[in-house]
Amino acid sequence: MKERRRARIRRSGLPEAWRRIVKRSVPYVRLLPPADRVELEGKILVFLAEKRFEGTAGLAISDQIRLTIAAQACILLLHRRTDYYPGLYSIVVYPRSYV
Repeated sequence: MKERRRARIRRSGLPEAWRRIVKRSVPYVRLLPPADRVELEGKILVFLAEKRFEGTAGLAISDQIRLTIAAQACILLLHRRTDYYPGLYSIVVYPRSYV
């Protein structure tokens, strides 16, 4: 059931505006072969559908923030059959460095 839902999400395709954000925010994505970019975009969509983003100190979570974090996380999953960071349900984003 979960795999069917994920396959449907991956097939929906990354909107062009989101694709531009990813290419601008994570420049090395442009260097990936086309097949890897397609795989990455599908993984990004699943990651965004399954993870919750929370801003702290009044930080509003924009598409740029969500997509940048998702792309960075999903690049590590390329060519892997995985469960998209099991146990990770929420991503807390701070407006500045957290020490």
